[in-house]
Amino acid sequence: MARKLTTLIFTLLLSLTPALSNAASQYSAAVTINGQGVTYFEIEQRALMLEALGTIGDVRTQAREDLIDDRLRQQAGRALGLTVTDLEVQAGVEEFAKRVNMTSKQFFDYLAENKVERETYLDFVKSGLIWRKVIQQKYQNKAFITEAELDTAMALGTVSFGASVLLSEIVLPYDADTKAETLDLASELSRTIHGTTEFEEAAITFSAAPSRESGGKLDWAPVSALPETIGNMLLAMGAGRITPPIPLPGAYAIFYIRGIRDNRSAATRTLAYDYATLLLPGGRSPATLATASQLAGSIDTCNDLLAKSTAYPEEYYQRQVVATGKVPARIAGELAKLDANEVSTVLTSGENNEFLEFLMLCGRTNEITEGNRAEVRQAMFAQRMEAFGEGYLQELKGDAIILEK
Repeated sequence: MARKLTTLIFTLLLSLTPALSNAASQYSAAVTINGQGVTYFEIEQRALMLEALGTIGDVRTQAREDLIDDRLRQQAGRALGLTVTDLEVQAGVEEFAKRVNMTSKQFFDYLAENKVERETYLDFVKSGLIWRKVIQQKYQNKAFITEAELDTAMALGTVSFGASVLLSEIVLPYDADTKAETLDLASELSRTIHGTTEFEEAAITFSAAPSRESGGKLDWAPVSALPETIGNMLLAMGAGRITPPIPLPGAYAIFYIRGIRDNRSAATRTLAYDYATLLLPGGRSPATLATASQLAGSIDTCNDLLAKSTAYPEEYYQRQVVATGKVPARIAGELAKLDANEVSTVLTSGENNEFLEFLMLCGRTNEITEGNRAEVRQAMFAQRMEAFGEGYLQELKGDAIILEK
């Protein structure tokens, strides 16, 4: 009898082994960041969340990279002793839910319908809140906008409020039983509609959004108000195009891009140069030139260069606005060859030419615009904080020990 019982138990354990193994692998680390793991389950959950929020592209790869960044953000917060409260997290959830015209309960119900667990989204919110506190503590004083800088930016028109898009929309809601059918309809409309008139007719016929009464037409809206992947897609497609179906919470949408505009003032004539320099030790040695080349390939704007400059002594970086007639001749000659956000690595400085001057043209002057002073200040501060944050995250990633499985 004992032998039969032992055999039965052994057989039962063998039958459970695959299930136990699968569960273990699901919650095992797919990647470790400074010894802290990100599990396969977390990656799958983040990918599902990105899909539910309308992210386009390879969501699994993006989920993996986003979670690596989140671990670094969390670790930076712990190093500074920073935490977030439950009230702060709840406020963050409600803020996002409001942006998609839902209550927090409706938003969590929507995520649950898409197999996204509540904790997955809460972890995402907590990481973002912690990171905001990290950047504020480390860089808020450095990002302060002086009155002189504000006057200069308003005169130069160098503050970018980003692009805006003029859209028409068709929004097709669905429930659990009609999701596939609604996606088929959205896909067909996207393929077969041609031009403004046909889009307006389809919006009046099919769209559930209030804009249907005007043929789906919306007012100009900043791209920054849209999810990043959707905004980038609209800018890449250009005016006159109709998007493929875009998943929204509880609906699919297609957009007709009626127009795109850059909100920055166009320069009319050169009154002064706005430029930045970063001194790289080593003169024109091969190693320094290689560093300069790598730096040039990693930045797009002067804000990016500001963020990168934190790796060097503070006095090595300088940004200034100088009237065209007062720019040193050797620098003016290089600036004249550059477009905004282009760089030159021709010049050297120091008693023995021991520094390579990494020169970047930030912009040229244009006509003075009054604008809204508070809005300009806020935009400048946000840009500067974003640049500091991105630079610090890249610094953390460069120093981290990241082991892929």
